[in-house]
Amino acid sequence: MGDYQAWEALDAMMNKPAEPPATAPKSSYGRDAPVTVTGPSPGMIGPAKKAAPKKAAKKADPNEIWAEADVKDAGDIDDIDDGRACPDYEIVFKQNVTPQDFFLGIDPLRHAGISCSDELVLKVTLPGTKLADIDLDVRPTFVRIGAPKYKLKAQLGEKVNETKGNAKWDASKSLLTVTLPIIHDLDSKMTTTSQSNEID
Repeated sequence: MGDYQAWEALDAMMNKPAEPPATAPKSSYGRDAPVTVTGPSPGMIGPAKKAAPKKAAKKADPNEIWAEADVKDAGDIDDIDDGRACPDYEIVFKQNVTPQDFFLGIDPLRHAGISCSDELVLKVTLPGTKLADIDLDVRPTFVRIGAPKYKLKAQLGEKVNETKGNAKWDASKSLLTVTLPIIHDLDSKMTTTSQSNEID
């Protein structure tokens, strides 16, 4: 075989048209393969199941700032305006003053910036109301008061211990005074600084 014939054979081999690829066998998915039902199956036993009716989606108010679930307290119920008036009320923060506070102006156990008050006092005026007609509901973040002529839901500025408070009724002034101890969550109020910049 001469050089010319060798080059022609090499050229024919290099320019040989590609063979069509063989068809790949159909893959098997095993147990996960889709199954086509040809006869009765266990799911067909019993009466035909009806699709549950879809609930109509509540239309979002375009002027709404936040959703109702974002501001709803745990265990709270919706307040519906039933026409009763909101009574006059005030919330006062009360501090138990110690001799150190009075004479020295210091108390090593009290942080002046985050634990200034010990109790929260709610004073509500309910003219023309009897003590037996007052319904009082105290929660950690709000107080709800109901009476025949009045209705109040007062949000509290601090979290309180609703089980250790007390309420007093002054019939001569028609004044209900609710005193609640404040729960100090000092860990969440105190600012912490990173120690990564400190030199060993």
